[in-house]
Amino acid sequence: MKHILALAALSAVVLAAPAQAADINLTTEEYKPFNYKDGDKIVGFGADQVFEIMNRAGLSYDVEMAQWSRAIGLAEKEANYCVFTASHTEERDPKFVWIEPLNVDRTLLIKKAGSDVNPGSIDDAKAFTIGTQSQDYTESLLQQQDFPKIDAAKNMETTLKKLEAGRIDMMAVSEAFYNSLKKDGTDVDLAVVLSETVLSMACNPGTDAGNVKKMQDALKAMIDDGTQAKILAKYE
Repeated sequence: MKHILALAALSAVVLAAPAQAADINLTTEEYKPFNYKDGDKIVGFGADQVFEIMNRAGLSYDVEMAQWSRAIGLAEKEANYCVFTASHTEERDPKFVWIEPLNVDRTLLIKKAGSDVNPGSIDDAKAFTIGTQSQDYTESLLQQQDFPKIDAAKNMETTLKKLEAGRIDMMAVSEAFYNSLKKDGTDVDLAVVLSETVLSMACNPGTDAGNVKKMQDALKAMIDDGTQAKILAKYE
């Protein structure tokens, strides 16, 4: 009987033990075609690459899809957190360690199709109200280029609705996002090219250096063997 009780007590201890923490905590946002929900799966050209990186690196991970402000905020504050798909900007550079490139993308100002908003240059575009997502890299980019009228909403979906309703003149988006909108039949047109940027995983500086190297090595192998190109082509 004593042996049975001892085994029962041991089993209770084992069952009560906390689950082992993941090597890396991943955060992202709903931002097609980079990362988005397809049923209960997170897919996209950023997400597909990141999950392949983790598998090749042999690292366990948890993933959370959230508003961008939370997704990037966790990676800024917490060790072993990485956010994707993040633009590698000058402002963000010292805040993270970077796994890159997942892609090289242009940032565009787009307008509602048929709109009479026709800026001939970036300087001309500064006369208009530009929509973006709060704490997205596009907001920082607009601020750095001294756009005086920036309308920052909580997400890109809200910003797009403002554009369609005529509450803003243009919105700042990645070229990949613009191509996705066109593919889905959204009535938007290119107005001005704003910049070009490298897209990456951005990890908290407290992330284990050995794991960072494993992830970068895995991405390099994916580029070398053509896996990255296949993933990008899938979402064109």
